[in-house]
Amino acid sequence: MVNPWGEFKRDVCRALEAALSKLGWQPPRPLEETLAEPPDPKLGDLASTICFDLAKSLHKSPTWLMAELSKALEPAGLIARVEVVGNYLNFFVDVQKLTELTLRAVEEADEEYGHLKVSRGKAVIEHTSVNPTKPLHIGHGRNAVIGDTMARILRALGYEVEVQNYIDDMGRQVAETLLANQLIKRKPRAKFDHVLGLIYADMHRRVRQEAELEARVREILAELERGKGRWVTMAKRLTQRCVKANLETTDRLGVSYDLLVWESDIARSGMLDETLERLKAINRVVEGTGDRAGTLILRLADFGIEDKVLVRSDGTAVYTARDIAYQLWKFGQTKSGLRFKLHSKRPDGTKTYTTAQRGKSVAKFGRAGKVINVVGAEQRFPQQVVSTALRALGLERESQNSYHLAYEHVWLPSGRFSGRKGTWVGFSVDDVVEEAVARAHTVVKEHAPKATERFWRKAAEFVGVGAVRYSLLSTSPEKKIVFKWEEALNFDRNSGPAIQYSHARACSILRKAKRRGGKHPIDVFKLPEERRLVKLLSKFPEVVREAGEKLQPYLPALYAAELALGFNKFYEVAPVIEAETPQLCAARLRLVNCVRITLRNALDLMGIAAPERM
Repeated sequence: MVNPWGEFKRDVCRALEAALSKLGWQPPRPLEETLAEPPDPKLGDLASTICFDLAKSLHKSPTWLMAELSKALEPAGLIARVEVVGNYLNFFVDVQKLTELTLRAVEEADEEYGHLKVSRGKAVIEHTSVNPTKPLHIGHGRNAVIGDTMARILRALGYEVEVQNYIDDMGRQVAETLLANQLIKRKPRAKFDHVLGLIYADMHRRVRQEAELEARVREILAELERGKGRWVTMAKRLTQRCVKANLETTDRLGVSYDLLVWESDIARSGMLDETLERLKAINRVVEGTGDRAGTLILRLADFGIEDKVLVRSDGTAVYTARDIAYQLWKFGQTKSGLRFKLHSKRPDGTKTYTTAQRGKSVAKFGRAGKVINVVGAEQRFPQQVVSTALRALGLERESQNSYHLAYEHVWLPSGRFSGRKGTWVGFSVDDVVEEAVARAHTVVKEHAPKATERFWRKAAEFVGVGAVRYSLLSTSPEKKIVFKWEEALNFDRNSGPAIQYSHARACSILRKAKRRGGKHPIDVFKLPEERRLVKLLSKFPEVVREAGEKLQPYLPALYAAELALGFNKFYEVAPVIEAETPQLCAARLRLVNCVRITLRNALDLMGIAAPERM
């Protein structure tokens, strides 16, 4: 697929490489890493800092190096000219050539514009992974939206992507919820996962105060660990029902999964014992002494990692132990395996499978070349332990291809969400989406007062969901989000609905045009708003590439907002249907159509609908 801005970057790198070769200078790092976009477009489209790098290795002043290098440079391809400003080399793109290349690329690729499909192997993405004892709150929603968007981006880059949802059905929260479900007779009337979340929060408060209840929770936990008994049967029934309710939430959010992986199935597969034996065989897992007597400890000191207890003195494994075994399985590096069966077919057509002790042993799952775990930033150390354990086992490639896509949590103005305290009440994904859709219904009705109720409801659904997804995605994952209704559901500038509205406006212009097509000179665009729009369109494939390679799923969100804003500014100053000449009308209609295609494709990467009418 054509990557217009990427072509410009390559031409710049080729020109620099030829000039450096002529001078006999060796760049100390890849030339693309020296490129950046200047803060002011008047300074050029790309600037290189190569002379600062060369100054260190050649022991010459950047000014002298710049003078020599600029003499040796010969613009070619998409480079119109090169200017020296201070110690920077500034490259200007040939807008005429870029326009011709970009418009043709967008029109020919259409739904696949922005995709750079090269066979890259298989990637497993694990995300959401909520304890099956509560509904998804808006913080879990951020995890799900980040993971789902990352999966869409990687598919666009040519990966075979498998999305997994890990379900911890053996932890303490399950034990407390089981006890709550048995002891609390008068339960609230609500969706099942909400009911569990409420009674769990109530039981957690009681357990901390009543020693008898704490003892019962420990008994339940021990039985869940053994894998036999009535509590195990009850746990499976309760958690399956909770997951079913959770999936109704993610369906509405536009998130789907290929595989549900149950912790209990991992625990009973033999995978954990196999992993511990392999680590023992290389003297990485040893028995603890002193106050750690009876435990099994993972030693990674020579890798700069502190010791980690994998098995407690009571024989129960910690989460990290199972995570190591699970990570090995994702890469196809365990002899022990899992069994599977079809769980459900989701509304979007996705066939979701589940691990099952009585399922079939098939090779279609796992066996990835790249694994991305979308897990909260507070889990950095455990995730580091997991990837380092693979390295200790001699699996260097698998360790390097283990990625922790860390994200900061969503907070309320009053503090962090807590399932134990029940502070998610009113801020579950169900609540937030419902509120967003209700607010969107009012806005849509105002914009289209003569439409039908059916249209209002349909439009409100994709506008409301789009607002929620965009609000959770548009901030860089490493930054904390403080959830505020007025910001999350802002339907104006820099929001999902604003981008949707720009797409609908482009569709409206094209509908009103009686005919499209017609010849026009390629240098027809004279306005800065037109030229800026061409440059923005040309950058989309490069944005997708960078988002995938750097695991930055928020980049398409920022790009789409910028493109929508650029289109709105163009629309304000450049008549399309009423353009001065037929040739200019034809050219601007092509430009509008390319904006429509690119906005639609960007929204699709974010899992947001692209409406043709609003």
